[in-house]
Amino acid sequence: MSRRNPSGNLSLAWRYARVEMRGSVSRFRVFLAALMLGVAAIGAVGSVADAMKSGISSNARTLLGGDFELSSLHTPADEAMLSSLESIAKRSDAIQMRAMLAHLDGTRKLVEMKAVDAHWPLTGTAELQSGQPLAEALANNGVIVDSSLLRSLGLAIGDTAQLGNTNVRISDVLVKEPDSAISFVSFGPRILISAETLENTALKNPGSFITYRSRFVMHNPSQLDAVTARLTEQLADTHIRIRTMVSAAPGFERFISRAELFLTLVGLTALLIGGLGISGGVRAWIASRMHVIATLKSLGASSALIFRIYMLQIIALSALGIGCGLLLASLAPIASASIFSRYVNVPLEMGIYPVPLILAGCFGLLTTLVFALWPLARTRYIKAAFLFRTLITLPAGKIPLPIFISILICAAGLLVLAIIATNNLFLSVSFMVGTLVSLAFLGMLGEILLRAMRRLPAPSYVPARLALSSLTRLNSPLRSIIIAFGLGLSVLVAVTLSQTNLANQLNTQAQSQAPDWFFIDIQPDQIEPFTAAIKDVDPSTIIEKTPMLRGRVTAINGISTSEITPPEGSEWIMRGDRALTWAATPPPETQLVRGRWWDADYRGAPLMSVTEEMLTDFGLALGDTVTLNILGREITAQIANTRKVEWESFRINFVFVASPGLLDNAPHSWIATTRSSQPAQAEKVEAAIATTFSNVSAVSVQQAVKTATDVLALLGGAIQLTAFVTLIAGLAVLSGTVASTEAQRLSDAIILKVLGAKRRDILIAWMLEYSLLGALTALVASVIGSAASFALISLLIGAEFELDLTVVVFTSGCGAIGTMILGLLGAARSLAQKPAPYLRETI
Repeated sequence: MSRRNPSGNLSLAWRYARVEMRGSVSRFRVFLAALMLGVAAIGAVGSVADAMKSGISSNARTLLGGDFELSSLHTPADEAMLSSLESIAKRSDAIQMRAMLAHLDGTRKLVEMKAVDAHWPLTGTAELQSGQPLAEALANNGVIVDSSLLRSLGLAIGDTAQLGNTNVRISDVLVKEPDSAISFVSFGPRILISAETLENTALKNPGSFITYRSRFVMHNPSQLDAVTARLTEQLADTHIRIRTMVSAAPGFERFISRAELFLTLVGLTALLIGGLGISGGVRAWIASRMHVIATLKSLGASSALIFRIYMLQIIALSALGIGCGLLLASLAPIASASIFSRYVNVPLEMGIYPVPLILAGCFGLLTTLVFALWPLARTRYIKAAFLFRTLITLPAGKIPLPIFISILICAAGLLVLAIIATNNLFLSVSFMVGTLVSLAFLGMLGEILLRAMRRLPAPSYVPARLALSSLTRLNSPLRSIIIAFGLGLSVLVAVTLSQTNLANQLNTQAQSQAPDWFFIDIQPDQIEPFTAAIKDVDPSTIIEKTPMLRGRVTAINGISTSEITPPEGSEWIMRGDRALTWAATPPPETQLVRGRWWDADYRGAPLMSVTEEMLTDFGLALGDTVTLNILGREITAQIANTRKVEWESFRINFVFVASPGLLDNAPHSWIATTRSSQPAQAEKVEAAIATTFSNVSAVSVQQAVKTATDVLALLGGAIQLTAFVTLIAGLAVLSGTVASTEAQRLSDAIILKVLGAKRRDILIAWMLEYSLLGALTALVASVIGSAASFALISLLIGAEFELDLTVVVFTSGCGAIGTMILGLLGAARSLAQKPAPYLRETI
């Protein structure tokens, strides 16, 4: 071989490794598939997230509509202050609100309306279907509409419709709106009108739910930071909010970060599950090369040299798998561009993003080492004497200490990478521990099932006896299949069952308890005529009504919200503006949890009723204070009581209910709900209100339920997709298990054929084996998935859980069938072999 020590000669090891790998890459298809899938999943998630963030950053000015924006609810910002900024920046004003657009035949549709001035848009370009100038399309009460609105109302370009108190002309179709908000939820299609048309409609009333936006483009961009810093300090205690290009799409960027974190962990889960496939693939390869290893040892090769030979093979193959995974991940932004185009109005920034790809590659390499080192180390227990025996399984032995330490170091490296990828130490550690606990729990269930099956009496039917003995023999695949395939199937059952539960409850609530309509923007002087108009149509209609304003939480117990880290799940209370009302008596069906309601004639210092969840999540107590900025005025109220709020009831619910007196005379509007005894009466009620009050908008609860169900389906589909990723990884493990037992299958088939068994009997035995394996995996997944869904629905969300056996059986049954088919396909090659060549020992 060499005069030098061959054990330390990597060049010699590589020569042997390269020669032996020729024509053998196909034997590693399971290894490569498992590795490629996990690396591609992690790299794709990071690449798409970076592409979206880069796209938002590059197009921030267009998204925002300028260099900075000042916005306010209900009432506009001070005109003098806005005008003073025109000396340093170009200004454009826009007003956004919901309204009802009516066909002259009486058909109505809720729309998201934006009124713009002559300077809009300051950045970007609004694209119209006809290509005509924007000013021409908006002139003379012209309205630019979304194409879906034409279909739903049966309108065409040039038709006339009613908006508020005036008739408008459908002038064009909106193709692209440069500064449209990124949103997954919309209660109506977008329409554009001019500021003059808005005045003609008489829809702009004090207290109406209107958002006023003023965008500015600096004449001298170098002054931007100083101007925005000054405005931020100046407007801190007002109802006006400033937004800069740094926060052009804050909600969506937050969504991207959370989705990236979640999907990265899912990808890592798939990679770890795929690691079992990697381990199985390595074991199968080493088992098939035992006679080669024994021959090398008989020629004087040391265990260290042989370990290096096969270690280099695995590293080379892992480089191939990782490279293919990284190639797929780098193409992910291009592939996902069309998917996100429906939700994101900025293009993904195409390119290669090295950081997520490097992280994904390191994840793949460390995972390979963690799961391949121990099977590779077992080559030391293969002796030269094995040339005189026929072995079909790797010899067992204790794990060497250096290998054990190496595995621990690689596992620690995976944890470090997870922390880098998620930027969250607690979550990363919790994930790793949770994954290990879950895998251990599944392994324990597999062991319990295995021991229980070993106690079963042998069936009299021979194929069934063979199937049972195959599952209960030494080195049974049952545990590894339940661990790998059962985890993905459990997640899929839990997600599907939870989604079905929530969707059913939404529809049930809508049919049995929810109101028919929400009416918004009712003016204070219209509330009595509004009630009377409904009673004239249907005296039995149930009406709930309350005044409403929106305010922003600025302090809790005197501590500014900028210094408070909100608890997980309750951040939304401090993010943006919250709706609030005031009442002398408790709202209908109010359930007080703590404290007591104020007297009906109370006129003292401001008191506040908050939800029990807010009090608990923020660690508050009765008597603590909450400060809100309402229309530019800071109001501090003492918490007098807490309420239990059922948000899923579709009734009028608020986080904050104030004591009367303080806000009674502030500009506000009313909201109301109606519930009629018959659907026909509900339609008549809506028609009467639309005819009498042109400024009042009606929101169909059924449509809101459909929107909520669609969003739920979107989120459920995304999570189901991630569950499928883990399932695919489980399938790779199953394939690896089949591959690793190929020699055992071949030996069993030959012996059975020699003893007179027919191919049909062997096929039936294997079919029963894999059917039983799939059924047991499905059983475990059904129990764990149903338990997880119950915990999510009942304990976390607090809703009623209903076990839908159809969903559970169908979902887990599909997994069981997949297990059986894949197992049979993998074992079919062994069944096709003839005994004679093997009896002559021609292998």
